[in-house]
Amino acid sequence: MIIEELHVKNFGKLQDTKVPFEKGLNLIYGANESGKTTLHTFLKCMLFGMRRSRGRGAAKDVYSRYEPWEYGHYYAGAMRFESGGKVFCLDRNFQKDNVRAELFCMTDGEKLSVKRGDLSMLLGNVSEIVYDNTVSIGQTKGVTDQDLALELRNYMANYQGTGDSDLDLNKTMQILKDQKKSFQGELKLKKANDDARKSEVASQTLYLNQEVHQLREKIQNERSQLVQLKEERESQEGEKSQEKLKKQVGRRKTFTIAAVGVVVFLAVAMALLPGLIRIGAVVAGTLLLWGCLLGRGKAQKKVSALKESQQEEMELLTRQMERVKGRLHNQEEELKEKKLNLEMLTQKLHEYNREIKSIHGKDPLEEEVEGIDMAMEVIGMIGQRLQNEVGSQIRSRTSEVLAELTRGKYHQVVIDSELQMGVSAQDRYIPVEQLSRGTMEQVYFALRMAVGDILCSQEVLPVVLDDVFVMYDEVRLMETLQWLIEHKQQVLLFTCHKREEQILNDYGLTYHRVGVFDS
Repeated sequence: MIIEELHVKNFGKLQDTKVPFEKGLNLIYGANESGKTTLHTFLKCMLFGMRRSRGRGAAKDVYSRYEPWEYGHYYAGAMRFESGGKVFCLDRNFQKDNVRAELFCMTDGEKLSVKRGDLSMLLGNVSEIVYDNTVSIGQTKGVTDQDLALELRNYMANYQGTGDSDLDLNKTMQILKDQKKSFQGELKLKKANDDARKSEVASQTLYLNQEVHQLREKIQNERSQLVQLKEERESQEGEKSQEKLKKQVGRRKTFTIAAVGVVVFLAVAMALLPGLIRIGAVVAGTLLLWGCLLGRGKAQKKVSALKESQQEEMELLTRQMERVKGRLHNQEEELKEKKLNLEMLTQKLHEYNREIKSIHGKDPLEEEVEGIDMAMEVIGMIGQRLQNEVGSQIRSRTSEVLAELTRGKYHQVVIDSELQMGVSAQDRYIPVEQLSRGTMEQVYFALRMAVGDILCSQEVLPVVLDDVFVMYDEVRLMETLQWLIEHKQQVLLFTCHKREEQILNDYGLTYHRVGVFDS
C-alpha cells in the first residue's frame, strides 16, 4: 500500500488540510503542538475507524480528544491510496450521529464496502493491534504492548508450513471449546434432570415405605384388638357368667318353693289350728309368703337384668369386632395396593439408572466431551509445533534487522513467549533491560519491523513514525534512516527536530519533504 494523499476535512485542530505523500521516506517536520500527532491519529482512524468508549471513559477517548475545535458537527476526512496496482479513495464521517465509510476504486470505478471487509482485505487483514505494534510507532511507544504477544500467538497457532494462515487453528480450538461447553452444559442439565427424576422417585419410595410400615403397625394393632374382643366375648359366654345367671335363677326357685310351702302351711293352719293360734299362724304365714314373693320378684329382676346386660355386652362386642374386621380388611387392601405401588416405583428407579448409562457404561455426551478433549490435545500439539516454527522465523528476522542496524555488534536476539528479549554479544547473553536506552529502542524497533514483515506479509503497509528517535545518537539515527529507505517502500516520519533532515542531507539520502506544517 502507498498512501498518496490525506485530506483532513475536520479533525482536531486541522481543517481542510491536504497532505500529499510519495514512495520512499516522507519527512513531516513541525514544531510541537503543530498537529503532527493529530495527523498521525487521523491516518489510523481512516484505516481502522474510530471506536467510542462508554461511561466515564468516553470523556477521554480518541473521539473526544480529537473532536473538531471548530464546526463540531462536521467530523470527517478522506484518503487516497494505491494497492495492488489500483488507486482507491476512502471517505469517512466520524460524527457519532452519522458514522459512515465509503470506499471507491478510482481505477475501474467499482464501489466497495467497508462493512463487508473490502478495506480490511486491502490492508492484508492486519488488525489495529498489529498496526499499533509494528508499522505504526507513536511518541514514547518504542516498546511493544503485551497485546502484540497475543496477536503473535494467534498468528503462530494459525500458521502453516507454507506461511499461509487460511487454517485458523485458534478458531477451530474455540469452536471445539464452545462445543465442549455446550455438551458439558447438556450433560449437566441431563444429569440434573436424571437426579431430579431419581430423587423424586426415591422420595416417593421412601414416603411409601413409611406409609407401608405405619399401615402394618395399624393392622397389627387392629388384629390385637380383634383378638382382645374375641377373648372378651368368649369370657361373656364362659362359666363365670353362666354361674352368675344360674345363681340368680336358683335364688328365684328357692323363693318360689318357699312361697309354695307357706301356702301349704296356711292351708293346713286354716284347717287344723284353732282360734287365735290359727289367726297368728295365718298372719305369720301371710308375711312370710309376702317376703317369699318379694324375694322371688327381686331374683327374677336380677335374672332379667343379667340376661339383658350379657346380651347388650355381646352385641356391643360383636359390633366392635365387625368394625375392627372392616377396618382390618380395608387396611389389608390398602397395604396390597401400596406394596404394588412400591414395587412399581422400585422398578422405575432401576429403569432410570439403566437409562442414564450407555451400553459401554458411559453417557454418549461424555464420549463426545472425551472426543473433543482428544481433538483439542492434537490441535494444541500442532499449534505448539507451528508456534516454534514461526517463533524461530521472528527471532531470525529480528536478529537480521538488529545486526543491520548495529553493523553486526548485536547479531543474535533471544525472545520468549511473552516477547521478553535479550541479545547475544561476544558470546554473552545480555537482557534487554541492561542495555542502554538507545540500544534497547533499537532492539524493540527491530522486533517491530521483523514482526511487521511477518504479520503484514499479505499487504506491505507504510511505516509511520512519530518522534521515535529522540534517544538515538547521530550514528544510530543515520543507520536506521538508511535501513528504512533501503527496506521499506513508504515511510512517514513525523518529527519536531531538525537533525533528521540534516542527517538525510549530510549523507545524501533520498527523501520527500512534506511542508504541511512549515507555516
